[in-house]
Amino acid sequence: MIGLAGRQDILDAMRTFSLLFAFIALVMLAVFVIYVFRGPAEPLIAGGIFVSFVACLVPALLLLKPFEPPEELRRRREEARREREERRRSNDESRRGSGS
Repeated sequence: MIGLAGRQDILDAMRTFSLLFAFIALVMLAVFVIYVFRGPAEPLIAGGIFVSFVACLVPALLLLKPFEPPEELRRRREEARREREERRRSNDESRRGSGS
């Protein structure tokens, strides 16, 4: 079971990865715009560049999703509360056992 600290590390890595995807998507959009407006553009190449932009943008948006369903948030809070209670109980029991 992954602890809260491990989960935060994973979330930080996911956020960094998705920001990298977003940056690449922005670069691909700039390349597309420059290619189309600079002169006679080959439709196949322009389409390929645009597909590359979309292919980088979709994972970035999926990984950067700022909101999660309320049920999921409630479930995670409940799990964290249960874990804290279990740790407290185990700490209390170990103190009682070693104190005798």
